[in-house]
Amino acid sequence: MEPLFNNNKFYCPLCENSHLRSEYLTNAFGDTRDGWLANMVTHYRHHHVSSWNKCWGFNGHRYRAGWFKDYDEEKQKVNERAKRQIIRKAKQFLLDNGFDSSVFAALKNTDHITRDFAAKHLDVVKKETVSTQA
Repeated sequence: MEPLFNNNKFYCPLCENSHLRSEYLTNAFGDTRDGWLANMVTHYRHHHVSSWNKCWGFNGHRYRAGWFKDYDEEKQKVNERAKRQIIRKAKQFLLDNGFDSSVFAALKNTDHITRDFAAKHLDVVKKETVSTQA
């Protein structure tokens, strides 16, 4: 199993590669699950959602003309979708590394849909483990 962090890099279970960590996020979160998730959401937005870079990258104003209004609002929507996709695509990795819905809830602007989705997919396993041990 790959560690969440290795020096100044974090591991993406979707790419199966390590990527440079955000200095800002490292300072804000340190070597925590929250920090890994924050880096992963940013990475997912920029490297796994091709429309994001088309829309907000170089010449993005042409791509989004008349379509999007506010960068922060669109970023928040894409981040929420990214969090749910990370749960879908990396569920076993998250469980193996001790993630539960509280990690997702700890990130800024996590909406109730994502919190409920995380609880359904990550906390149920904990409940099942506890009930079988009883």
